[in-house]
Amino acid sequence: MKESKYSKFFIFQIVLSLATVLAVILPIFLSRVPWPDLARNYLEHNGLRDSGARNLVSAIYLGYRAFDTLGETIVLLVAVSGTISIISHSGLSQAKGFGKGEIKKHTNNSISGFRRTELIDVVTGKLGPIVLIFGLYLMLFGHLSPGGGFQGGVVVASGIVFMALGSKTDSSTWLQETGALAKIEAAGFLFIVLASLSGIPGGFGFFGNPLSSSGASPVISIIVLNTIIGLKVGAGLGFMCIAMLGKVE
Repeated sequence: MKESKYSKFFIFQIVLSLATVLAVILPIFLSRVPWPDLARNYLEHNGLRDSGARNLVSAIYLGYRAFDTLGETIVLLVAVSGTISIISHSGLSQAKGFGKGEIKKHTNNSISGFRRTELIDVVTGKLGPIVLIFGLYLMLFGHLSPGGGFQGGVVVASGIVFMALGSKTDSSTWLQETGALAKIEAAGFLFIVLASLSGIPGGFGFFGNPLSSSGASPVISIIVLNTIIGLKVGAGLGFMCIAMLGKVE
């Protein structure tokens, strides 16, 4: 009886969600009002000149729309902090009755004990450094090709998880330590705030490029911001994933 009620409620949720989506999307496609193209045309003809970035996506979110990017990093910081807080409290509540040494031993075994296989050890251990390098490439060259700080950061986080899965028992690098990752994320957010304020003393405004007066290419600012955002995103997501694997102290 309970399962029948649950299935009916689940179907009702799906139908309601689909109806809501259709109610929002259908008027857009049925409308005969032409799509606004002023901003699109401006970015198409002036984006490279204004920002120096061939990838107009990077030009938009690190130049024209930098305020939103700062908001996105704050949202990510809050999400990671909340997730880690929930995981930590959950782990402590489930570990009542164990000593500190027993808790640490139990959490280490959850990633390096019976759940591991030889295939995981070999494949993830070899792929980890390669994925990290690819993530750095996406950060540094996101102004020229698809990529950027957020995409590169996610790839870096994947590399960190691969290295954690491929590391042998009781052996790890500093990239797998949650304390080091937390410091990198905090430093990344601090550098983003400092970068947003760096243009104010020179009169370029919030998130202005302080190198504009020196004649340097504006793309340097995009590369720096992509790298900082990528390191912050990679450290934050890597921290969260490793904590989920049970390696949080």
